[in-house]
Amino acid sequence: MLLDVIGLSFVVALLRGGRIKEFPKFHKLSLLFISIALQAFSALYPPAGGIFVSISYAFILAFLMFNRQFEDMRIFMMGWFLNALAIWTNNGRMPIDLEQAKKLPYDLTPVINGTNFKHSVLTESTNLPFLTDVIYMPSIIPRVISIGDIFIMLGAFLLVQRLMNKPISLLQLREGKNYATKS
Repeated sequence: MLLDVIGLSFVVALLRGGRIKEFPKFHKLSLLFISIALQAFSALYPPAGGIFVSISYAFILAFLMFNRQFEDMRIFMMGWFLNALAIWTNNGRMPIDLEQAKKLPYDLTPVINGTNFKHSVLTESTNLPFLTDVIYMPSIIPRVISIGDIFIMLGAFLLVQRLMNKPISLLQLREGKNYATKS
């Protein structure tokens, strides 16, 4: 989902003079890998996809909590929380607005017939519809995103800047401070 955002983030970091000098010390990285594996299982076994996705989100939360000292992780966590609310209150799947999804070059049949492991159709009975996938985003990889996804993309962008040794602190920018580390 974030490949184009992450690619653009690396380009911006390189243009800013960034280079990977030292990988940040993330705690409990194994939790992130478990989450990714659970997401893969949800795709391989769609009937239990909602359960795998929900459990995966719990592992992501644990990883984010262990690494909350990084500002970008806290932004990522806000997006995760908003998406988790939408998913957990809608039977383990993220509802998607079909009118927006029709703009995508993908087959929507699995979403419409309920066999998609990750998405369901946004209806009048959807809980928290304002947190679901309702925003069409034309890009290299077009998609329909949620408010939570916007926070996740911002967190991913800032995380890549940190990885490339050019961190951007939104708090320090607001205060007018120099945010880049000295090389």
